[in-house]
Amino acid sequence: MAAINGPWQQVPGPGGGTAPFYMIRFDKRGVCTSPSSLRHLVQAAGEATDVFLFSHGWNNTWEAATRHYLEFIDQFNQQYAEGWHPPARDYRPVLVGVNWPSTVLVPRDERGPDIAGGQRDPSTGEDLALELIAESLEEGAAARLYELAGHAELSGERALELARLVAPALTGLEDELGDGRDATITPEDLLRWWAAMPSEDPAEPVERGGFVEDEPVGADRAPETAGLLDKLNPRNLIRSATVLLMKDRAGRVGGAGVRSMLHDLLDSSPDSRVRLIGHSYGGKVVLSALAHGSAPKRPVESVLLLQPATSAKCFADPDREHPAGGYRPALDRARQPVMTTFSRHDVPLTRLFHLAARRASDTREAVIAGAPSEYAALGGFGPQDTSSVTVVDAVTAPKRYVLPSTEVLAIRADAVINGHGDVQNAATAWALLCQVME
Repeated sequence: MAAINGPWQQVPGPGGGTAPFYMIRFDKRGVCTSPSSLRHLVQAAGEATDVFLFSHGWNNTWEAATRHYLEFIDQFNQQYAEGWHPPARDYRPVLVGVNWPSTVLVPRDERGPDIAGGQRDPSTGEDLALELIAESLEEGAAARLYELAGHAELSGERALELARLVAPALTGLEDELGDGRDATITPEDLLRWWAAMPSEDPAEPVERGGFVEDEPVGADRAPETAGLLDKLNPRNLIRSATVLLMKDRAGRVGGAGVRSMLHDLLDSSPDSRVRLIGHSYGGKVVLSALAHGSAPKRPVESVLLLQPATSAKCFADPDREHPAGGYRPALDRARQPVMTTFSRHDVPLTRLFHLAARRASDTREAVIAGAPSEYAALGGFGPQDTSSVTVVDAVTAPKRYVLPSTEVLAIRADAVINGHGDVQNAATAWALLCQVME
């Protein structure tokens, strides 16, 4: 297949025309792997009135990510045709979707066959997750990781041994926002969280997003009792560790390559309105791009976070005991208030997220995550510990959102978002159009 050096495709645009839609790929370090298309995008952005930059969450293949982008664009075009056509100003959009290596958990119908007595099929979710952890280990330790993870249950010293192998992969990661807090985790921490998870084999992911719809139990059991005496399912530990590793990857991709792309877009199109839209870990991607390092030369126009898998305290006010939330700089780098959804129907972000994200750096979003847990997710509970937020119920067309004087507009979306992946719908597209119509 020939390399794409421009738009991935043309999508329906205003007035019966088309708009260029670019897909820009990044590797796990945040290095852009489609530089020719990026150069073409930066040039095209100079002629646009509005540049839309989308990021998917984790566990999205290329096919899934592009399908979700196109579904959302279709929903937006329908809202545009019904609510803002003809537009009240000149409107020439350019669209770009980020594609980052986020796939770990693979639904069964996308897996290869199980082969009894041999090596696991490398297309399975468990193996992809194990490989992600094993990358940071020496050869002997990696071999032992695979051996222990192959058991249906572990207890006693073997459970602790697996926790000791996994812990270093989750420790000492560079904080992409540079506030100095270490992403530390101990084997004892892992045992405690491991024991808090359901003991049965995890269910298949109900929807793309990388979480499973299990009910957490026993979260307060002590590790010396639960972790060393109970029989624990290694798959639960591997999946929990993967939540953190992919979270860190989302921040790394956003704070490196996507940040560079964003600054180039803002520099090359001084009159365009640049808009960021992120779902799940994609919210972390776009927030890292905006908040990391020095501020861009001019602010983005708007930010829309759809069920973001980031700390609910990422915008928190500083106090005598805590620094400001790690993504608070983003609030000063967007002209409109940051708009973010949260829903009680989002099982991963209300019931599971805080069980996995429990490093010191996972609060206030330095490196994701009831009264909400200290480690609660933004997309599950809305912004916490910030005075600069206005909370409203979701609205649908033709009623418009009134942008507040606060820096964050939190949308209680229980009535319009029924699950973590339920974000390609008329209500979320309308929220974006309300930002565009301002």
